[in-house]
Amino acid sequence: IPKAGVNMFYGDLVDESRTSYSVGVAVDREFKPHLTGRFQIMGGAMKGTQVDPRSNQVYADFDNFYTDITFGATFRPLDLAFGYFKQRSLNPYVFAQTGVVLFNATENYGPAGIVPNTEWRKTGMIVAPLISGGFGLSLRVNSYMSIVGEFTGYKPFTDLMDGHEEWSDPSGVVYQTDSGDFYYTATVGLSYLIKDNRWRNNPKYNRKAYQKSRKSYTSSAKKKSAKRYKSRR
Repeated sequence: IPKAGVNMFYGDLVDESRTSYSVGVAVDREFKPHLTGRFQIMGGAMKGTQVDPRSNQVYADFDNFYTDITFGATFRPLDLAFGYFKQRSLNPYVFAQTGVVLFNATENYGPAGIVPNTEWRKTGMIVAPLISGGFGLSLRVNSYMSIVGEFTGYKPFTDLMDGHEEWSDPSGVVYQTDSGDFYYTATVGLSYLIKDNRWRNNPKYNRKAYQKSRKSYTSSAKKKSAKRYKSRR
């Protein structure tokens, strides 16, 4: 499933301009008719701006580049509740993942910063564990392709994705910020079936499956399938 979309960052250094882009790819492997294993790599850029309420000018901003690598499981409730049907037109699902995020962040003073329009901090490359989860919807196009939309929330176990975990007042007293950053992604992708699974549709879907799949058959295959279907009735 190659996919692309936007991310929205929530952390210490964000009052506005929190949205940027993400791209990635996911792979699912069915282990049960309603449950799959999942591996995913996502990456992109993040940004955010903090505004000084006294002057209404930018106090600081940040940007970073990140990659997260996760694995987990996907659950499809309709296949469990109503029976397995691989040709289902709309198939919602939920998923949970764990893994790591790699990133580097640069924090800059804005016009209202202590040293205006200069670099404040730079983290270098950091690796941190994370957990994530979300929901998606698969829209079937044909026997091999589906359009997939997903919304995912991520909780990395670090407070440095914006480069900001502490600050000091003019007297030099250092203050720790609220711990933890988090971000969301909203993506659209195209799922391609590499190899069909061994699971059979629930018997009540046999006719629907045939009607949806018959366009992809050759003429001779259609005749054979029609004869086979009539013989089973």
